[in-house]
Amino acid sequence: MAGTDPETARDRALARARATRRETGAELPPRRSRPPAPRPPAANAPVSDDVAALATRYLVDGYAPDDVAARFAVNRGWCRAMAARLRGGT
Repeated sequence: MAGTDPETARDRALARARATRRETGAELPPRRSRPPAPRPPAANAPVSDDVAALATRYLVDGYAPDDVAARFAVNRGWCRAMAARLRGGT
């Protein structure tokens, strides 16, 4: 980017930050990262037919598969697959 005109606001901000760090000798701040979202265990299928039936009923009623999985503590993939089957997919 040296010698060229920055094209975006982000590029201009990065160029200003680089120039400031060169002048002051400042170090870059440490990068922050988000902790990963908690996921249910992969082998977390419905514990009984009653739970599977109730979860399926919620899916039929239009609840999102991820919400049903969280509510009944079942596998998110199972809920998504069941929702796809109910919509006519495979």
